[in-house]
Amino acid sequence: MPEPESPSEKQEAAAENPTPKADRVSRVMETFDEMPVAPVVRLGIERLGFEAPTPIQQRIIGPLIADRDAIGLAPTGTGKTLAYGIPLAHRLIEEPPPLARRQKKRKGGEAGGKYVDPRRRLRGLVVVPTRELAQQVAEELRSLTKGSLVKVTAVWGKAALKPQRERIEAGVDIVVGTPGRLRELMDLDVLSLAFIRHLVIDEGDRMLDMGFLPQIKTILERMPEDRQMAFFSATMPPAMESLARTFLREPQRVEIGRHTRAAANVGNKLFEIDDVLKVALLLHLVVEEKRRGVIIFCRTRRRAGWVDAAFRNHGISVGLIHGDKSQNQRMRALEQFTDGSNAVLVATDVAARGLHIPAVRTVVNYDLPLAAEEWVHRVGRAGHGGGFAESFTFISPPDHVRWRKIAKIVGQRLEPDGVPNIEKYIRPQDLTRLERLRSGERASRFDPFRADRSGRRGGDPSHADRKLIRQLSEEETTEDAKRGDRKSGKRGGKSGGPKEKSEGAGGGKQAARRKKARSGDRIGHGGRRKGASKPVSRDDKPGGGVKRSK
Repeated sequence: MPEPESPSEKQEAAAENPTPKADRVSRVMETFDEMPVAPVVRLGIERLGFEAPTPIQQRIIGPLIADRDAIGLAPTGTGKTLAYGIPLAHRLIEEPPPLARRQKKRKGGEAGGKYVDPRRRLRGLVVVPTRELAQQVAEELRSLTKGSLVKVTAVWGKAALKPQRERIEAGVDIVVGTPGRLRELMDLDVLSLAFIRHLVIDEGDRMLDMGFLPQIKTILERMPEDRQMAFFSATMPPAMESLARTFLREPQRVEIGRHTRAAANVGNKLFEIDDVLKVALLLHLVVEEKRRGVIIFCRTRRRAGWVDAAFRNHGISVGLIHGDKSQNQRMRALEQFTDGSNAVLVATDVAARGLHIPAVRTVVNYDLPLAAEEWVHRVGRAGHGGGFAESFTFISPPDHVRWRKIAKIVGQRLEPDGVPNIEKYIRPQDLTRLERLRSGERASRFDPFRADRSGRRGGDPSHADRKLIRQLSEEETTEDAKRGDRKSGKRGGKSGGPKEKSEGAGGGKQAARRKKARSGDRIGHGGRRKGASKPVSRDDKPGGGVKRSK
């Protein structure tokens, strides 16, 4: 009979042969076959067409399967959606919701059949910033769980509430939604977080930029204590770091490369060009050089409309996405661009995050974004389907300072390329406007504010000028008072009859309004005290603001 092992021998054996759970946390899984996931999920991965995991998937899927909290940071386009989608699908399939028995229909009768309580069935929640990303993530999760009993639904704002409410009340396992609509459903007591087991915050930095921090905090505060949380993003701003320290429990942090770096498979080019010539250069790159699969990012909806109209005038099939478009219009534009019906997609930053469109080969930054992270996310839309991709960034003279800051952060030292011959696409009115800008004709109205030869700015009056302004203001005050007295019906210090009194009341109000709007009563601290009559002299003591009329 073999002798029992001593405690020290057991510890040594455990160190040599770690438990499967510890092994899943520490080991890098280089193939999908090594991942301990359900067969249904493995079939879903094959259905989506992925052959090998990306670096972030290799390192973070293990900790998530082992029920660890995690933070995943990686450049955009590196497969973060699948990095949390595979463990989430596996855990929900392996851990079905508890069954409950229906109450007896009548006294003394048999107990009712078993069923799943819809509130207890909801165990997974994914929070994303935009409606397009919510629909895309929900579709990928459906592919991963196809063939199982797991149901997935997406909810988003600016859409009918009733269908989304009915789907949740009927019972789902995973909800993918935007923060505003999730908070609305929680306030209506339709969405309960009491039984949520797994929470994912996707594109967290983007949600903070969009002002969703209060909604995210509310969601995190209502989560049960026994739960798993994961934060995924391309950048990690301080506010998100604070949330992670507050709500995550000893998270496994996985960071792939520099998360403010563009994807390595994207070639970036820079053009220095005046704003009025950007459309002409854009038409040359797309029409003349016959590019397809092009996303163009504009700063505003109005500028996106200009670009859209220019392509339509040249017979190019184009789709347009911005905040004023309805959900059906935005989805139709994405579908037509994805299947190749449209060669170009013009969008504001609403489409800059998280969208996986394999058709994208070229990204054009028609307007320079405000932050380096936005530039990284825009450029990251190219090359999601694999292979080499390209991006073009247009900078006008006022953008040079901002571009230097962005280039320093993202590590892109780009030398401007020479602008090709775009004369064919320049309109006559654009040339006229460009000549006016370069000649300074539009800036002539600022001449009084430019510095003169003596070094004193034209807009800053001298001491003598200020004295004259005060005198004119005092005279204007006296004249306004006299006009107000005449309109109020005063005759030699005596008031008139009832009719004159009524006219005097109206005239007094008008005089008061004129006095209130007079420039001499304006003061520097942003307000005007009651009874103000003239500006403060430089010799007067500070603190009074204005002098009161006696």
